[in-house]
Amino acid sequence: MATREARRTEREDDEDTRDEWTDTDEGDERGQSDNGRSPGRQLVPTSARRPPARNRAVSGQVFNARHAIQVGLLRLARSWSEAGSIYQAIHAYTEVLVRYPQTGVADAAVEELLMLADKLAQQGRYHAALNIFNKLEQLC
Repeated sequence: MATREARRTEREDDEDTRDEWTDTDEGDERGQSDNGRSPGRQLVPTSARRPPARNRAVSGQVFNARHAIQVGLLRLARSWSEAGSIYQAIHAYTEVLVRYPQTGVADAAVEELLMLADKLAQQGRYHAALNIFNKLEQLC
């Protein structure tokens, strides 16, 4: 805190002007920037910051929370599948089918489960592939 106060006294700004420190990639080989301060640090006046968002999205206008949740669960399942966590992915895809039947995300989940079953069969993991087909048969 004392360092920041010392830096503040180096400038001759009035009390109404507030500045922030932000990280930058500027600086030379000696570890100092042009102004003698440590590298990667620069003063940014308050007026240079981005203004806050003027209009927030209201539910139903731009952002649909229900669809975002459905797509989020589908993305989670896809991420688990890509990471190799097959059983977690199967469970998440199954949750999509149970929670949101007869929707676009359910159709996408079925498609991705079928691709996953094919991939598992090619790897010789026939029981896991058969488990997927059994679950699909129960839920669809």
